[in-house]
Amino acid sequence: MRHILILLLLLLIALLPTKEVMAQDTEQAPLAPQDTVPAAPDSVALSAPRGDIETTIKYSARDSIQFEVEREVVHLYGDAKINYGDVSLEAAYIEINYETNLVTATTLPDSTGKEVGVPVFKDAGQTYAAKDIAYNYKTRRGRISEVVTQQGEGYIHAEVVKRNENNEFFGLHSRYTTCNLEHPHFYIGSEKFKVIPNSKVMSGPFNLVIGDIPTPLGFIFGLFPTPKNQKRSSGIQVPSFGENTRGFYLQDAGYYFAWNDYIGTLVQGDIYSLGGYNVDTRTDYVNRYSYRGSIGVTYDYFKNDEADIERARSTAENIYDALPNSQRTFWIRWSHTPVQKPGRGRFSASVNAGSQLHQRLNYTSAANYLSPSFNSQVSYQKTIPNSPFSYTVSARQAQNTTTGAMDFVLPDLSLSMTTVSLYELFSNAPATGKWYENFTIGYNLRARNEVNNRIAARRLSGVNNIIGQTEKDTTLALNSNNLSEIWKNGKRQADHNLSIGLGNYKIFRFFNFSPSVSYGETWLDEKYTYSFNPDSQKVEIDTTGFGRVYQYSAGASLSTTIYGTAYIKGKRVEAIRHLIRPSINYSYRPDFGDAKFGFYQDVLTGVNPTTNETRVQTLSRFRTGAPGSSLSSSLGFSIDNNIEMKVRAKSDPDSTDTDSSETKFEKVSLIDNLRISSGYDFAADSFRLAPIRLTMNTRLFKFLDVTLSSSFDPYKLNTDSLGNGRRVDEYYFDPQRLRLARLTNANLNLRANLNPNARKTETTATPTNLPALEQDMDPMLPEYIDFKIPWTLALDFTLYYSPTMSAAAPARVDRTLGINGTLGLTEKWQISYNGTYDFTSQNISYATVNIHRDLHCWDMSISWIPFGLQRGYNLTINARSALLRDLKLTKRKSGWNR
Repeated sequence: MRHILILLLLLLIALLPTKEVMAQDTEQAPLAPQDTVPAAPDSVALSAPRGDIETTIKYSARDSIQFEVEREVVHLYGDAKINYGDVSLEAAYIEINYETNLVTATTLPDSTGKEVGVPVFKDAGQTYAAKDIAYNYKTRRGRISEVVTQQGEGYIHAEVVKRNENNEFFGLHSRYTTCNLEHPHFYIGSEKFKVIPNSKVMSGPFNLVIGDIPTPLGFIFGLFPTPKNQKRSSGIQVPSFGENTRGFYLQDAGYYFAWNDYIGTLVQGDIYSLGGYNVDTRTDYVNRYSYRGSIGVTYDYFKNDEADIERARSTAENIYDALPNSQRTFWIRWSHTPVQKPGRGRFSASVNAGSQLHQRLNYTSAANYLSPSFNSQVSYQKTIPNSPFSYTVSARQAQNTTTGAMDFVLPDLSLSMTTVSLYELFSNAPATGKWYENFTIGYNLRARNEVNNRIAARRLSGVNNIIGQTEKDTTLALNSNNLSEIWKNGKRQADHNLSIGLGNYKIFRFFNFSPSVSYGETWLDEKYTYSFNPDSQKVEIDTTGFGRVYQYSAGASLSTTIYGTAYIKGKRVEAIRHLIRPSINYSYRPDFGDAKFGFYQDVLTGVNPTTNETRVQTLSRFRTGAPGSSLSSSLGFSIDNNIEMKVRAKSDPDSTDTDSSETKFEKVSLIDNLRISSGYDFAADSFRLAPIRLTMNTRLFKFLDVTLSSSFDPYKLNTDSLGNGRRVDEYYFDPQRLRLARLTNANLNLRANLNPNARKTETTATPTNLPALEQDMDPMLPEYIDFKIPWTLALDFTLYYSPTMSAAAPARVDRTLGINGTLGLTEKWQISYNGTYDFTSQNISYATVNIHRDLHCWDMSISWIPFGLQRGYNLTINARSALLRDLKLTKRKSGWNR
């Protein structure tokens, strides 16, 4: 028998010139009765001149390898494996036919009769799992039965699959899904399909099947991109349909243009049955390690039924519930964020501007809907190398969507010089420690052109008889007809600020003394001159050109730090430390209302016809920027307190050895900061003592943030016969009655996060050149759902109190409570909520409720907004995969009930 096996092996070498045989130890008897070679412990490499086989075939088996020499067939039993170039095959049983160049693989029954060893075929990164596989390694064609293969994010199930030499394969009775289960929750069923790996999946007529129940959703053909490495490509965006206050709609129908790896544009639109439409375009761009940004323009035609508008206005509880008139609006968005690089300039942009009601009609978040104003800014910043100078050029815009007022700063120029030492500026000699070497200087220039569409009323404080007087402000529409008047209404000015530091000195070892001098100057484009017209008995205002205003002041500050520690030999508390930082500062500024400065003018405003006495009033000659018209000699003082406790760590609660070096301690803050501040003006005629302000903030129990601010008036309040209060120049302080000062207002804010461990941690992604074209978040849908967190709860309570100065009016008390959080009912169900309750008006200001269900490969969301113009509900069931983002069922109704 031994000689026969040697002869067979030699014959095999002659017939199989390029084969390589690999076999492992045999664990049980061979399955074939004859012509069987037991598995050897080492690999045998067989080579000869090339034939039809392009490269070496490597195969192995756990049980046995059987050779049929006459048929040129090899049988591999038990964990059979074959590697042929970039092709590999694993199965319970594999047969190699060298005459037909065919490899077949299938399962085998185990001792219980269960089929095991499902064939897995891999070719150039593509993986196929099937019950039966037949593959011709010469023509590179194959036939697979009952196959499951993954293409991109999707999985393909088919009864029979044929593969051609172009690596394309065709399927019969196929199912396409993104569910990774053997029996998927949903699939797209089609009789035939074609797959081009790393490109696309195409099918004939198909329909959607959910839970083995066919639905009428489908089309005459299907096209599902499966790009390799998330390669971007242009394509159609499928719209969604529904109903809201604007009628039935098709939303977000559009096309995405992938220009290259750095820039992409999405053009989409909505159409409504009542006649309205919306067109939106957005371009995202990115250059890794340099900048990224997005720019978009939206045009919206909001059309409403007039009968619905009148009915809504007559039944609405407030103006915010009423439907607006039909109108056309637009909105511009631009965001540009650079990467800061040393020695390089930084250009950034944040633009949000458009029509007044656009955000209320087309809001994308609760914050946009509730926000009364939007701000925009475009700026360029640069620090000049090897110098203390830096400059900024910016343009800013502010818009109030409630009043329609718009403010522009075009441009805003700033030049700054960081504080430098005067000694180092004028001398290269090393410092010697003399007192004048501490002198410093700093400079800042800011020039701006401010324009707005709000024409202020032409009036003067205390003067009711000026020529051309108006009583109300006027808001002009922002259009080409009003541009000249809006520009004329603007103001141009430049501010120069020079600060001189005279050093920092130690006094009596424990006190820090810092004197300083400052100078400021403002250049304005207008200067006023007043005159009294005796004929009309009115004040005439004459506007001249350039005006110059300057002011200067001097001051000094004195501060120190006091530490106090109380040692408490308790079980856990080791000590309590009190940190006190008292400081006083003095400032002096001359009376710039003096006639020698020329900033103010004494104006004759009229003559009393009864007494024939003239009325004279002092008026500023500048619209803005004029310094104070009185002498200032004020002293300010403040005391900051910090109290913290040193306790033994919870890991060592029973330790009583206070001298042990192994005892662990931790600091617990009792009061983060308690500040008391006020001031005293020596030059004032009355009410010299400023209001006393008390602020405090701390965190209790590691989850409750407490913020308190209050103001106290040190002067008494007298009440007249009508019950109206009036301040008098008499101190309220009375130690016998334990009265210190009179409370004028107080504000308390409590903010608690009852589950701080549920804060989501952000992960840092690898930078990429691909722009992220994220969809605008629906305000009715939660932005993030984490089912691993069982619950979250955050409370925000605000209390504001202000006593009245009149006996007839009650004190003002405002109380609001905000609540938001999530509740995981099960591992698959979660509820999120957000709302604010106003105790004063006894109503809910804003509220949303969201219910989310995890359906493995699907998501279900139910959202409800019970109040406001956008009140309504939204029910959405959608596929979780981004590949099938448009595969969803939606029932939505928002706005006024029609």
